[in-house]
Amino acid sequence: MNCVKTIVCIAAVMGASANTALAQHTFSMSSEVERVENPLLTNISPGGVTVLRFAPTYAFESRGERYRSRLSLSAVIERTSDTTLLANRDFPSAGYTWGYAWPSSDLELRANLSESATRNTQFADFGRVTVDAREREFLTGARWNKEMTERTRLTLNATNRRVDYDTPLLEDYRELLLSSRVTWDHSETEAYYFEPSHSRLTPLNGGAVSTQTRWLVGTTRALSQEWSLDAFGGQSRVKGAQTETGTLGGVRLNYTGSRLTSGLEWSRDVAPIGAVSRYVRNELLGVRVGYRLTEGTSVAGRYSQSRSTDVATGRGSLFALSLDNQLAARWTSSVGVEERRSSGFGGLSGRGWAVRAGLVYSYASGL
Repeated sequence: MNCVKTIVCIAAVMGASANTALAQHTFSMSSEVERVENPLLTNISPGGVTVLRFAPTYAFESRGERYRSRLSLSAVIERTSDTTLLANRDFPSAGYTWGYAWPSSDLELRANLSESATRNTQFADFGRVTVDAREREFLTGARWNKEMTERTRLTLNATNRRVDYDTPLLEDYRELLLSSRVTWDHSETEAYYFEPSHSRLTPLNGGAVSTQTRWLVGTTRALSQEWSLDAFGGQSRVKGAQTETGTLGGVRLNYTGSRLTSGLEWSRDVAPIGAVSRYVRNELLGVRVGYRLTEGTSVAGRYSQSRSTDVATGRGSLFALSLDNQLAARWTSSVGVEERRSSGFGGLSGRGWAVRAGLVYSYASGL
């Protein structure tokens, strides 16, 4: 909570020091009931649990002649019918972003505190769940953009992350990332970039320090009015207890039509994991499709697969369907179902599913 108070105080001081020209307040409150079977994806299902979830969100955004700022406050409050399967938890989040622009450059400062459940973050990133615990991430960073020429831009970025858990089964760590990017605009719809970076991961409870040095080359382009493409490739070198070199790559293809939206994403990357407090290679694959049935009703489906290697070997897949319906100007209902599958070291596998129904209220004023 001290981090939340710090972020709010910084936002209040910086916001009061600027002459606000435009301001907007947004607020939303979602509530849902979810039935989850085998939430930890164990080999033998222990049964199911009913979760009642509330998620209030508030954001204040202001813009001046040269500056912009955004303060966001949110929380996820979960109450379960069986705390032996899933604990009752409150996950607060707070973030503040402040930016200032000059004629040919701009600066952005950001701070963010977020909490979440490891059964969701671990599964999404590495395809397996080791333990149901609280994951807290505190991030501070700065980014500076400079127009070098009419078509060339330079971006410098520095980020400091601290991740800790409320269980001794996972290791707390701190990661410092320094990166730069040179972007060249070939045309209004096509750009290329080169991005070298260096990061250092330090376990907070002792252990070997890991470093990662990497470079990427990529492109972003609009193929047509409906289609867009992002792609990158490169190489990383991880040094820790041993040195490993590997290839990185990814592609994202999106389609946006009058009623139909779809996307395909694949990536091979390196990311830190708290189970071993080191960098681990992972692969992500995702497909999503959405269709607007009427002006206020839409249906969506998605499939994703994640895989990790090394000592954290695991593979997971998720299939989900959802239906959203706008009941009124500020009210939206949603229903959904999903299935999760996971397999890990030793051939152990687990399967779980969830069914949910919810209601969302949203309000915005200003700007």
